[in-house]
Amino acid sequence: MPLLVSDSASIAQLIQTATAPVFLLNGLAILMTVFTSRLARLVDRLRLAADQLRAGADGKRAVALRREIVFQRQRLRVVNGAIALAAVSAFLTCCAILSLFLGGVSQAAASPVPMGLFGAAVFAVIVALALFLIEVHISGKALNAEIADLEP
Repeated sequence: MPLLVSDSASIAQLIQTATAPVFLLNGLAILMTVFTSRLARLVDRLRLAADQLRAGADGKRAVALRREIVFQRQRLRVVNGAIALAAVSAFLTCCAILSLFLGGVSQAAASPVPMGLFGAAVFAVIVALALFLIEVHISGKALNAEIADLEP
């Protein structure tokens, strides 16, 4: 298989093209940090509520704890979906980078595969962000439910 790149300028251009999606990886890393920190906090809240319920909370407190557990379970499903999609997006971005690089040094330089992979990665980020917004909304509802009994 003959190489299409032969001089240092072509090689530099190839590396620039292949590494452009790396900026998406940086953003994904930050998103995953946010998602996982929210996951850690909600797991702590879920465990605390479950421990209090198991310790014998009764009456209004037991009802409130059960309601909080329902909200935390919803949040858990949503944030896990956001994390999974962000990871899929990072995987697809890496595949796009590899495909762009390999395509630049091979006969298949005009392949639509890199663009498809990058498009799928961006789509996964969009869905992950949508799930994140849903999780934030559920979190707000859970907080309002938690403090509903404190309102005058």
